[in-house]
Amino acid sequence: MTIEEEKELRQKITDIILPLAMNMTEDQIRNIIMSVEKDNDNIQKGFGAMLFEQIMVQKNNRIRRNFF
Repeated sequence: MTIEEEKELRQKITDIILPLAMNMTEDQIRNIIMSVEKDNDNIQKGFGAMLFEQIMVQKNNRIRRNFF
């Protein structure tokens, strides 16, 4: 993944996924990602784990920012 693609992915997570993920548990987020991976053979191996990690990092950062 190029640097530009990484920036674009992070922006999409922030704009699209994070507003929904803020009200979800880790298990709910993980289950959705696993479900999508099962239904789509063209998703690269390891993408789901990376996506989950990015969602959780951004979610935790936003929670900390709002808390302090």
